[in-house]
This record gives sequence, C-alpha cells and structure tokens, in this order.
Amino acid sequence: MAVMRRVALGHFLRTAAGKAILALRERRLPGSPKRWLRDLRLHYEELRGEDIPAGSAAIIPRPFASDLVKAREALGRVASKELAVFLASGGRLELTPREPPRVSVVLVLHNRAELTLRCLRSLAAQATVSFEVIVVDNASTDRTRDLIERLVGARVLVNPVNQGFLLAVNLAARVAQGELLLLLNNDAELMPGSLDAAVSVLRAMPDVGAVGGKLVLPDGRLQEAGSIIWRDGSCQGYARGEAPLAPETMFRRDVDFCSGAFLLTRRDLFVELGGFDERFQPAYYEDADYCVRAWQAGKRVVYEPRAVALHVEFASTRVASRALDLQAARRLIFRHKHAAWLDREHRARAAGVLAARIRPPTRRRVLVVDDRAPRGAEGAGFPRAVALVRALHAGGDAVTLYPTCATKDDWGTAYQEVPAEVEIMLGLGRERLRPFLVERAGHYHRVIVSRPDNMRLLASSIDRGRCAGAPLVYDAEALFAARDAQRRRLSGEPVAPAEEARDLADEMTIARRATAVIVASSLERDQFVAAGCPHVVTVGHALAPTPTPRLFDQRAGVLFVGAFAGLHHPNSDAVIWFLREVWPTMQRDLGDVASFRVVGARVPDEIVNLQESIAGVELLGRVADLVPIYDRARLFVAPTRYAAGIPFKVHHAAAHGVPVVCTSLLARQLGWHDGHDLLVADTPVELARQCLRLYRDRTLWEDIRRNALARVERDCSPTTFAAALEAVLRVAPAHGSSVEGAA
Repeated sequence: MAVMRRVALGHFLRTAAGKAILALRERRLPGSPKRWLRDLRLHYEELRGEDIPAGSAAIIPRPFASDLVKAREALGRVASKELAVFLASGGRLELTPREPPRVSVVLVLHNRAELTLRCLRSLAAQATVSFEVIVVDNASTDRTRDLIERLVGARVLVNPVNQGFLLAVNLAARVAQGELLLLLNNDAELMPGSLDAAVSVLRAMPDVGAVGGKLVLPDGRLQEAGSIIWRDGSCQGYARGEAPLAPETMFRRDVDFCSGAFLLTRRDLFVELGGFDERFQPAYYEDADYCVRAWQAGKRVVYEPRAVALHVEFASTRVASRALDLQAARRLIFRHKHAAWLDREHRARAAGVLAARIRPPTRRRVLVVDDRAPRGAEGAGFPRAVALVRALHAGGDAVTLYPTCATKDDWGTAYQEVPAEVEIMLGLGRERLRPFLVERAGHYHRVIVSRPDNMRLLASSIDRGRCAGAPLVYDAEALFAARDAQRRRLSGEPVAPAEEARDLADEMTIARRATAVIVASSLERDQFVAAGCPHVVTVGHALAPTPTPRLFDQRAGVLFVGAFAGLHHPNSDAVIWFLREVWPTMQRDLGDVASFRVVGARVPDEIVNLQESIAGVELLGRVADLVPIYDRARLFVAPTRYAAGIPFKVHHAAAHGVPVVCTSLLARQLGWHDGHDLLVADTPVELARQCLRLYRDRTLWEDIRRNALARVERDCSPTTFAAALEAVLRVAPAHGSSVEGAA
C-alpha cells in the first residue's frame, strides 16, 4: 500500500520539470495546456503516494523515521569512538586474500570512515570465503584516508572528485579478479556467515545471476527482504519495518531485484551486461536496472535470508531531499527504458504485495497446514509430508507451510528437510491460524490441511469446500479413529461397536467438508469413498529403490527403525511386544551371532529397562545416516499391532534392500503379498518362526529382497507421487473457478 505524504513545492517543481525535459527530448511533450494541467495533477498524486526504491530510500512513516534517526545517531557515535581508538592504536586491518580470491568485494567510499571501519571488520570476519577488497575513495574529506593507510592487502583506487557510486563500481569491476562481485555499501555491516550464504546460492544454482540479502536498519527493523518493482516503475522493499526474523522474511525466493547495498553477482555477467548503466549516475535505480537486465538475460535474481547486513542507509547523503529528487528523476529513465517489460510482466500496486513478492507473481500458491514443519525421523506420517511439500516445490508452486504445533522449533530445525524456498509460518501456532487465513484471504490458489485435529480447528473457516477463498484439500494421512480403536482393544479397554462407528463417522464428516481428499493407501481410500467423501485420491510415499550393497552372508542382526512418541505410540507397543514375546525365542535359537538393533529418538523408559534384562538388544537412538545401518542388517521387523495409513518404515527398509517380516495389519495396508514381497505373522510363535526362516534361507532372502525392491519401484515412484498430487490439485477447483496461474 502506498504511503501518502506531503510534497514540498520545490521537489514538485524540480521533478515535474525533469519529466517535461525528458518528454521534450523524446518528442512526447503534449501541445495542449489542458493536458499539461492533467499531467501535473497526476504527477502530484504520484509523488504523494510514491514508493521509493528499497535499498535506496523507501518512504518511512513519521514515528518510524524518528526512531530510526535516533538509532543512526547512536550508532554513529559508537562507531566514531571505535574509529578513534583504532587509529590511535596504530593497529592495522588484515584484508590480504588467503588464496586466489573467489569474490571481489567492491567498496565505494565518500566519508563516514567510522562506518567503513565497521564494514571492513565485518568483512574480515567472513572467514570461509576467499575474497579481495577493492576500495574506491570518492574524494573523501574526513579520516577515510587515515583509515585506508591502515588496510593491509586491500586494493585502493582514489578518485580526485566524487564520481558517485555507479561510476566507482564500474571502475572497480574492471580490475576485479574474483569470479564473483560483491557490491557492498560502506555503511553496511555483514553478519557472520552472510557472504558464504550468498556464495553458496550462486555455487549451487547456475541459472542465478545475482543474490541479495536481508538489510536491517540500525533500530533493528527491516529495510528490505528483497524488493518489488511495480508496473509504473516504482519500487518497494518487501517487509520494511517488520522484525528481522518475521516468518515471511525467512525463506529464499526469486525477486524482481535486490538492493546494491548488498548484491553478489557473477563478474562475467556484470561485464557481459556492461556493468551499471551510466544513464543512472551518480546513483539510484542502477541496482534495479541491473537486476532487470539480468532477468532479461535469462538469469534469476534471488533473495537469500541467511545473508544479513546491518545497513545505516543514506549514511553518505547529507540532504535527504536531494536523494528523493535523484530517485524521482532516475525512475523516469527506468520506466522509459523498461516500459515494455514492465507492462508485460508486472502488476499495479492494487495486485497486492503478497502476490508480487515472489517472481513470477502468477505461480500457483499453495498453503499447507500441518502439525509441524515435517522431518522424516519423526515418523507419524511426516516422511510423507516431507515428500508432499517437496513435490509441490519441485512442481513450481509457491508453498507456505503453517505448523499448528511445535511453535518452539528453531529455523534450522524447521528447514532441516523442507526446501529453503518454502515459507514456514513458524511460531504462530493454533491461536493465530484463523487471523492468518483472514489476512491472506484470496491469496492462495489451494489449501491443503493435514490430520483431523487441524481440520477441526478450521471447521468454522470452511465454506463449501473452500478455505480462505481457495479450494480445500484434506490430507487424511491416516484413519485415526480406526487406529485408536485398535489401540484401546489391545490394552484391554472395551470399545463398543456403536462408539467406534460414531468416531469414524465424525472423522468422515470432517473429510466431507473438503473439495478433495488425499489418502495414503487404497485400503483407506475405499473407506472414504464409501462414506461419500468427494474426489478421494491415493497419494502414498515417494521413494526410489536404493539397495545397500552387502550380500546375505555379509549381514547379521535384526533391525527396527521408527520414531517413538510416548508409551502408547504404535512403535513403542510394537518394540515392547517384540522384546517380551518374540526376541527371547529368536535369541535362544541364534545365540550370540545376532542382535536386535532399535533406531529411533526418544525411546521410552520401558524399552530401556527391557534392554537391561534381555540379551542382544542395542538401542542406537537417533541415527543421522541410516544407510550403513541398513547395509549391516539381514532382516527388518515391523511387529506393529495397531496403525493407520501406510507404513513408511517398511517401504524405507525394503527400498534399501532389507527384507521385512511384519504383521498382517501392515501387509494389508501395503497391499503386499505374504511369501512374495515380505513375510507375515501375527502371533509371537509365528513371528519368531518367520523371522528365523528368512534369517537363515539365502534363496528366500534374495527372492523377498528382489520382489520388495520391485514393489517399491512400482508403488513409491516419486514421479507417480507427484502426478497423483497434481491430479488432486487440478480436481480441487470443482466447487469454484480456478485462479490466474493456478493450473
């Protein structure tokens, strides 16, 4: 939204004259006085609501500006004392590249030596990337010369007059030796790891031409997290004034442009594009113009949230109105130069910031609501949730993930398995879900909600299969009512048929609120279809066969892998039952040649206590890399007695070439056949017998392994998974019209 402000008469007249002169040169000046008056009125309204380029000068509300001025002044006082101490100490600042530089850092100076020292010290602390520093001094008159004399290893270029930022950058780029160029303002202070984060993006993605970071103002609020160019050529820094760790600023995304205050680009691209366009000298809009030309050359521009710089902003500009005048004039040049591109690819401000913050703005936008940012090691359907989010991202969707629980997860944990380009609304939780949906009503093209509790949470927000104005897809993940009834019966608790039927009916009623339903297995699909749920589609697991190499004779031991979430979790029940009823029989038969290994975090005390009294049991806890564990194991057991959905643990073990013995419950959920794809048993005696049989029979072991790998390839193909997910999302608009760019 534009910020309305007063317009000084001098500023209005100067910018109007600039437009008129440019129109005259281009033979666009109208001959009608009536047209002149209309154009002057439009120009006045434009200035009142004008958005100044982020990274140059976004308009600041009055209270914000007052706080910011105080913060700048305080920072300046501290920095001045630091400079005085440094110069008095006779110390030097070491900037010699440790090896041939990968990055050439271009630093243009015009006074403010105290801020330059902080900038250079922050650079020196970026220890993981080899870089050279090229300093261009634009005729500074303060203690900048004294500071430069204390720099060791920097390349210094001195201009006798102030040539401005643009020409100085072009000059430095011509002598740069690094593969990459970092354009850095001397009033910017890099946070640790920022340079490495930006470099890693260019290293990993050859189609990216430039990377920008998060700029934080001295009062702790954001200057920008990437920037938007509107159709009229005005620019807006995304999330200005927000907290630096606001969830909407923590994900990587393609953007229109990033500020030249911190912009890493490929040197060969900078040279190929002719550097900064000198029509924008001395400064302003040159960064936006460069990023536009990068896009036009087929290179992406990316905002990387891990790259963070504290930026004073306007530190070398004595008169703010002069900067505003320059920006207004440069905007005219920019708009004229890129008129066709802006009209074709950009939106007016009325389209909204949320739609424009990711480029291109017409990508399908999908909201996923689940308990937490998924991690495969957590089990409970989260491996499938990881695959779902990854498939959406890989298919080109702009994904927002809203975790209703686990609000205390840190960002490193949240993004452990989720792509960095997915927006995670971490920390908001259940209480703020409805306000979030209201705030973003109409923004999403699809909403996917996983698990019954989250559907119940949204019950009052669902309107004829739609949520927040978008078609709603319910990801059932599992039939929880059936699993709960199984658990209660095993524990000896009576479950009346009428009670079970009522719980199941409640779960189905929730599902019928959606436009479409995703289920994990064909077995559960039949139940949802029978209950009258619309458009039920099976989307199982996404796994490719990756068999571990060891042969039958090179393996030993029995393995269980699964997450534990309390004593009454299905995995806890399975392991306790196996340890008490099955493993002692096997251990007596096999002796010391075999062990039973259990992998999984948060093992209940009951299992720990059993280990102490039963021989041959190893509790390995959480294991980061399961491949070596699978490669050692001869047999995988899944003695699950109550469950719903589809057992990822079986798919995962079979995909790594470890044959499986499981209960008939899991075999039915999988649709796999006893004696062909795995072995099945339900009683302790039969389970022990089947395990020993598979453990000793090489031919049977090899047949089961081969057949199971074939089933994984057929049932869990990532391509099939993505196609099934896309199919259900295309079905979703059945209760409403599709949205621009949605399909």
